[in-house]
Amino acid sequence: KKNKTFMDEWLLGAKLDKYLEPFAFSQLNDVEKILLARRGPAAVAAMRRYIQEKRDLIPPNPEQFNRLFDTAIKSSSLEADDKLGLKKGKEAAQKDLLQQLAALTKQQEGQAGGGGIGPAGTATSPGKPGTSPQSPAPPASRAPRPDEAEERSAAGEKKKDAEKSRKELNELKRELSDQRRNRDKSKGKLDALAADAPADADGRSYFRDRAGRRAQTRQYFRKLPPTKEWAENNYYKLTIDQQNADLITVNPFWNDYAASPANQPFFSGNFIYATGNFAEMMLALAVLELPFDEPKHIAKTDKRTLQLTAGQALVVCHQEILPSEPAKKGPKILLSQNYFRADSRYRHDGNERLDNFVDEEFLRQIAYGCQVVITNPTSSPQKFRLLVQVPEGAIPLKNGFYSKGKPVQLQPYSTTTFDYYFYFPASGQFAIYPVQVANPGGHVAAAEDFAFKVVDQLSKKDVTSWAWISQNGTEADVLKHLRDHNLNRLDLNLIAFRLRHQAEGGGGRDFYNRAMKLLSDRFAYQPTLWSYAIYHRDKPRMIEYLSRSPMAGRVGLHLASELLTINPVERKWYQHLEYKPLVNARMHQLGQTRKILNDAFSTQYHRFLLVLKYHQEIPNQDLLGVAYYLLLQDRVAEAEAFYKRVSVDQLVERLQYDYLTTYLAFYKGDLDTARKIATRHKAHPVDKWRNLFATALSQLDEIEGKAGVLVDKDDRQQKQDQLAATQASFEFKVEDRQVKLSYQNLEHITVNYYPMDVELLFSRKPFLKEDTDHFTYIVPNTTEAIELPPKKTAHTIAIPERFHSSNVMVEIVANGIRKAQAYYANTLSVQMIENYGQVRVTDQATAKPLPKTYVKVYGKLANGRVRFYKDGYTDLRGRFDYVSLNTGELDNVQSFSILILNDKHGAIIREAQPPKQ
Repeated sequence: KKNKTFMDEWLLGAKLDKYLEPFAFSQLNDVEKILLARRGPAAVAAMRRYIQEKRDLIPPNPEQFNRLFDTAIKSSSLEADDKLGLKKGKEAAQKDLLQQLAALTKQQEGQAGGGGIGPAGTATSPGKPGTSPQSPAPPASRAPRPDEAEERSAAGEKKKDAEKSRKELNELKRELSDQRRNRDKSKGKLDALAADAPADADGRSYFRDRAGRRAQTRQYFRKLPPTKEWAENNYYKLTIDQQNADLITVNPFWNDYAASPANQPFFSGNFIYATGNFAEMMLALAVLELPFDEPKHIAKTDKRTLQLTAGQALVVCHQEILPSEPAKKGPKILLSQNYFRADSRYRHDGNERLDNFVDEEFLRQIAYGCQVVITNPTSSPQKFRLLVQVPEGAIPLKNGFYSKGKPVQLQPYSTTTFDYYFYFPASGQFAIYPVQVANPGGHVAAAEDFAFKVVDQLSKKDVTSWAWISQNGTEADVLKHLRDHNLNRLDLNLIAFRLRHQAEGGGGRDFYNRAMKLLSDRFAYQPTLWSYAIYHRDKPRMIEYLSRSPMAGRVGLHLASELLTINPVERKWYQHLEYKPLVNARMHQLGQTRKILNDAFSTQYHRFLLVLKYHQEIPNQDLLGVAYYLLLQDRVAEAEAFYKRVSVDQLVERLQYDYLTTYLAFYKGDLDTARKIATRHKAHPVDKWRNLFATALSQLDEIEGKAGVLVDKDDRQQKQDQLAATQASFEFKVEDRQVKLSYQNLEHITVNYYPMDVELLFSRKPFLKEDTDHFTYIVPNTTEAIELPPKKTAHTIAIPERFHSSNVMVEIVANGIRKAQAYYANTLSVQMIENYGQVRVTDQATAKPLPKTYVKVYGKLANGRVRFYKDGYTDLRGRFDYVSLNTGELDNVQSFSILILNDKHGAIIREAQPPKQ
């Protein structure tokens, strides 16, 4: 990877101390911070406390737990199998229930004088017609005994239970029967469809054979897909700017993980909280001691109980029903009125936030608040009118009021809360008219009476509060409070004044050193306190402060100085991106300026240049990026110049450097270097890189005349090359009264001869090199069927003597391909592989590929207009793809006219149709 993240370096066992610096630390998510401590640079105990204190900031949320737990319970309903034997257990329980019913019925029959279970599951009796089968009447000669009536009553209750159970059982039977019926019906339809399907000579089903036939069908030309933007992988499908501190935050599960010993198996029942995103879920699975492969568990049922024997560690979610006390009838309205100090609104106990109400003494000239809470505990909406006032002798704050009527509408079982603020300018005893509640029917409720005792100084000072200690406590008190309390709940700005040098003893640099060390050890950062590093000329903390100050975003995309270093990659302002597939229509610059047609690449390239302009010289690690972006623009010579400036011994991206070396070696014709480097990496463990070097080796083999190999079947370009190499095709020339044929994958051809007036034909069709279509409607003068020699790619056919002095259109038909041409004075051998939009150019005399042959393509559009399409040069194999473009113009082209120009071997014009898609 070009730029490694924390997780990369953690997995590689690299040194991680740099992540303790405040800016780098602030970029880590909470799981990464835990891993940082487990690896060693951060203290484990301090990190556990840091995570716990962040966890304490999360208030309890029973609704969230219930929702997550219900999701876990319901997810089991999606399983189609019975891995734990629960369905078998249910069936066993049903069988046990049936046996109980049978025994109970037999007992009832004995009491009723005999009987049985009828076909429909109803009780029958051998009594006289018209008598009740359930309860035969007792003899009329005597009254039933008390114990006999009690027995009959008990038998009746048992019978009711049995009848209820029987109905449930019958319902289950019907459900099972419907499922079996549907399953059998579906299976019958499938068997009938297979039986009726046509079969070939071997008796194989037509449906079963279609997949094989489809696999044998040759693919058509596939249009070049849109260009995609590629970035290095980090967290799955997340851009680099999304991989910040908020990606995974503290919850009960990660708090448990931070508190667990690193060398012992870990499990937490709070795993259901680790479901914020895909990355968090994968990390949670990584730390849980659950097996990667599913073990075999044993489940047994005994009546209505389940016994589970785990094969290995597993997670079981279960719920149960417990008795609860009935709710008591409450009042029609609940009302409360309480008072609090504005700068000390709450107190905390762990992650529980509690009200910090004041009910004894109040300080003058201190802001206080009043909290009014009203609740509607009924099932009907209610409308109220509230009357609220500030206390006697108080002055309202925050745009408040002295007295105010407030309308309130409460929905069923809802609560509303509001606060208002005031202060007392003088001490004394003051009363308050408590809040009053009324509705259209009259007065409903009132808060309790209260009297304020306002004093100049509290008789009982709350010396435990941060508000008091930060202002009035000793330095030791302040440091102790910082050590003993959750720093996330403290306003550290309150002690900023203590960090300055004091004229008369105490405070100053000594307190600054101790306080800052304490905060640093607790992974805390407060910009106001850290800014005092400038006052004290504390260089290490000045660096920390400046790296997180607004100034860091105002000095450009790069800066290297003694106090501030800006790296755009570390700050996620810039990321190296690649673009594939990207094909340029023009090889050479048109006009005075270059223009990148792909908007995304153009933006990225200019962003890259913007970063580089802040450097005095291009950094060594960026030279490869410069070379790559120039190659994307086909600026090969410039790319090679920057490539030669790379200092390999200082380079991290050695693999990328080797591939770029191989790539440029093809341009220079240095095949030995290309093969040497590609062979070195042909067994690389990463598929993408292994395939790239294997493709290079395949092209090298093809250049040497060997058959190319399809390395990656999903790669469009490789698949097109492979199909083109196995496609039946031929080309021929007529010269010296001979037809010189070059071909591939052909066994026989048919040659037709048509006398023609070439000059007239060309005059009538100036765009077309040859007008051959109308010859399909003319009977040829002479026809020859010729068998081609096997394992060869060339054959010469003598033109019949009667045509030696005539202009002849020679037509060759083979394998559904029809081509015709006349004589042209050149020594080029050209193969047009139209189905895949490729042309192969070789020397007519030596049959060697002709690289660097210029190819220019024009297209005739659907509207009849002729316009430039693309140009370029053949590669070292003599191949050129004259069709592929990102612009989508292929859809509008009806035909191509192709000029093939070689300085030594002359020129030729060919026409081609767009490939089938």
